[in-house]
Order: sequence, then structure tokens, then C-alpha cells
Amino acid sequence: MKKRKLWLLVILFLALFLRLYKLNQLELFGDELDVGYHAYSLWLTGRDYMGQKLPVYIHSFSEWRAPLLMYVTAPSVGILGLNSWGVRLPAVIFGILDIWLLYLLVEILSKDKTLAILAALILAITPWHIHYSRAAFEVTLFLFLTLLGTLAAIKGAAGKINGKWLWLAALSFALTFYTYNTANVFIPLWILALFLVYRRRIFIQTKKFLLPSLAFLLLVLPLMLVTLRGQAAARFELIGIFNNPKTIDKIVFKRNTGLSPAVERIYHNKLLGWNKEFVNNYLTAFSPQFLFLTGDPNPRHNLPMFGEFYWILAPFLVLGFIQLFVQKKSPFKILTFSWLLLAPIPSSLTISGGNQATRLFLMLPPLVILIALGIKKVMKFKVVFYATGVALLISLVFWLHNYSVHYPKEQYRYWHYGYQESMSWLDGRENHYKRIIINERHEPALIRYLFWTHKPPHWLWNNFHNDRLAKNILPGLDGFTLGKVVFGIINADDKQGWLEKNLQSGDLYLAFQQDEVPGDWNWAKSPPDKLDVLKTVYTPWGKPMMYWIIKK
Repeated sequence: MKKRKLWLLVILFLALFLRLYKLNQLELFGDELDVGYHAYSLWLTGRDYMGQKLPVYIHSFSEWRAPLLMYVTAPSVGILGLNSWGVRLPAVIFGILDIWLLYLLVEILSKDKTLAILAALILAITPWHIHYSRAAFEVTLFLFLTLLGTLAAIKGAAGKINGKWLWLAALSFALTFYTYNTANVFIPLWILALFLVYRRRIFIQTKKFLLPSLAFLLLVLPLMLVTLRGQAAARFELIGIFNNPKTIDKIVFKRNTGLSPAVERIYHNKLLGWNKEFVNNYLTAFSPQFLFLTGDPNPRHNLPMFGEFYWILAPFLVLGFIQLFVQKKSPFKILTFSWLLLAPIPSSLTISGGNQATRLFLMLPPLVILIALGIKKVMKFKVVFYATGVALLISLVFWLHNYSVHYPKEQYRYWHYGYQESMSWLDGRENHYKRIIINERHEPALIRYLFWTHKPPHWLWNNFHNDRLAKNILPGLDGFTLGKVVFGIINADDKQGWLEKNLQSGDLYLAFQQDEVPGDWNWAKSPPDKLDVLKTVYTPWGKPMMYWIIKK
């Protein structure tokens, strides 16, 4: 027992190192900045940055978001400040807790402590989980609450019915709905699976389950009301397969090029189109391509040309599946397979959801358990087992090298590199200028300006009107204003000429390479005759990227 606890402690420390090492090597991207600034506002005022008091659903500049990550990030940002560590530390903590809870869950279900240790180790070193535990994605918190709720529900329902565990399960499952939108689909299905497995015990002592169940419904009720108002559903309307314009366009094309619209309606309709897209997404989520070879195609979600798992683990996933399949019927077997089959459903309902690692994040526990089962099967073959250990270590080192050395340089654009340096330079210098103009063409600059210049939420509330681009708020520039700051896009062909003509004494302008600055012209070394460069931001490759400029 002591030996296994020591192993678990070593695994958790390894996981902590993998998640804390160079935590700030990647710049905070837009969603993380949004989380951090909401958390900052909640910490200081009890309101989000749009002024809502203790919101059930949070209103950001671009969309409505589930609020729980912002609430749990508030103390971290309040203590550590508006920076990468303050925003990302909660994800690290919940990532570590994911590993611990998976160990406890596997142990209680399988009664196999060795399997539980193996599952914890695999999750600790899996690229999929490491990556998402190092950024302010909601899914590590979502997975933590799902694991906690599952563990509590099993402890509450198995053996002697324990009301305290049932209350914890109700709270944990209810909070998932305030964490990430896939909970709206997965959690009800998962609760149903748990109910079916433990239904006999539930029916024996129904009264003990009634109050926690009622509490669960009451906790979820505010979110249901928000959904009815359309706020929580807005995101799904944008990404759901039911609103995919490509599917509709294909149906219309087939109907207009077939026998007749009436006949073609039988063969080409929305229901068939949705079914096909759903099945394609669902099967893609289990594909070797996604799991072991290339992973999520979005470089922000995954290290390019690496799978979500190390490819060396593929045979053990198959072996583990066989091992579990031939086992006798048990809660461990039923729940592992149920989780595996249910987890891809929410993502499969979204456009390109078959390889979207964020929405598929809940696939991790059952896949890790199956891989651990496969590895445990070969433990008696010492040569194979130790060879697997060496191969895993080499895979981890190779992945870490690419992740810490090459990835930040090669994929810097996906992490919106450069805004931190440019806005941090501006912080403390704004009073030197009458007007500040920021190019809005590349990424929404407003949240980056607010975060990195540490603007108090009250200042935003007093100055913010809207962030919609208005025509010609300055001659030849479309944009919006916030205090003396103008966020806009030059609508003239000759942008250098616009700068030389329209910038006034006391204006400061943020320009971009290959936008206002044509080609490879380096304004840091040879600026135009009528302009001065005060600050240049360079790419990780040493090429100029942004310039703070004034008129001579």
C-alpha cells in the first residue's frame, strides 16, 4: 500500500512538472485573456467586465460563455495578477486533480490498484491532457467535476447508501453545466448510465436520492432559464451541424440537379444530411489518425503531426479493449464502455467535431483506462513491459522537445504572439499621447489592450459603448473608440500615405508588417521620412511584426 502511494505521489509530481515547466512560453490567446479579464473584474467588483453582477452566464465582447472557469480563476488572478501564471494556474491544478481522481475512480471500480496506478501514469504523460492543462481551457475543470461527480455517485450508491456522497455528486454534476457546453448533452446521458447500473440500489432506498436529485435540478434551473432566453444556446447555433451551410448547400444542389425537386427530396434532405455528418464525426473521433497520428488539425489545440496519444500506445488500446470486452459483466466494464461511447456524442453534433480535441476531451478517461488495461496485460512479460516503458519515455522526451523548442516558434501566430509585448510597452505611456490608434484588422485588439494595460473594470464601464466598426470615425478609417483609444481599420489603398496625411502631433499608432508596412521593409531600420518608430515587436524568428509609430 505504501509503495503504491509513493508511486502515485511520484506520478503527481511528474505531472506537475510537465504542466508548470515554461508555463508562460506561449502567449495568452484571446479566450484566455477573456477568462483572465472577467476573473479580474469578478475579483475586484463581483461583476464581469460587462458589468453583470455575479452572472449565471457571462457576456463577453464576442459571445456568451459559461462562467465557472472565470469564478475559479478570480482568486488566482487576484493574487498573482493579470499574467500567464494567474490565468493558467487553475488549469494546472485541475489537471493534477484529474489524475488523482482517475486513480481513485479506477481503484474503486476495478478493485485493481496496479491498474489505477497505470491509468494515472498514462493520463499524466498524455500529450492531450498535458497541453490542455497548460492553458485556460474550460475542459480540465469540466473533466475534474465529471470525475468527482462520478466518484461521489458511485460511493454514494454502491454498498451502504451514503447521502453525503450523493450531495457531492449532485453539486459536481450540476456545476459541469456552468463549465463547458458539451455538459448539456453528455452529463444527462452519463447520469442515465449511472442510474441504469445502480438502479436496483436506488429503487431500494429512493428517499435518500430524492433531495440530492432535487438540489441538482434547482442548481441547473438558472442555466435552463438562460438557455430559454437564447444566451447559452447562441454558441451551439454557430457551430452545430443543424446550421451547417455546407450541408444545406449540398442538399439544394442535389435537388436542383436530379430528377425533380419532389423526388430528390426523398434522397436528399436535412435529416439524412445531419445523420451522415453526425456518424462521420463520431467515427472520426475513434480514428487512429486523430488519436495517434495527427490529432486535432488546429495548431492551438495540438502539436502538429503528433497524435493526441503517443503512437506506441495504439496496440495497447486495442489489447485493452479486448481485455475489457471478455471480462464478466460488472459496473467497471459497463461504465467504461458507456463513457467511451457517450463521450464523442456532443462533439459529433458540431461542425468538424470528429477531430476537435477540446470538445472530445471527455474521451480521455475511458481511453486511458483501456490503454492501462493493455499495458497491465503485458506486465508478466518483463521484456515487453520494460521495452514499453523505455519507448514511452523516449516518446515523452521527443514530444517535450518539440513542444518546448519548436512549437512556440513555428505556431506563434495561433497564440496571437506580439500583443503582450506591444500592449505592455504601452502600459504606463498612454498619458504621453493625445490619441492612440490601434490596427484592428488582425485580431480583436480590445481585450488585449484592456488585459495587458491592466485597465480597471470601472474604467471600462464608464468608457465602453460598443465594439462594432463604424464607417469613417476618422477620415478613411472604420472603427470604434474607447476613451482616447481608437480601434480601427484603414480603408484606403495607400496606408502609408494615410498615416503620413492623417496622423497628428500627439498621435500614437500601432502598425503591422505587411499591412501598413509593405513587404519586408523594416521600418525599425529605415522608417518613412515623415514617421518615427518608437517600439518594434519582433517575431520569434527575429523579423519585425508590429511598430508603435508617431508622426515626425
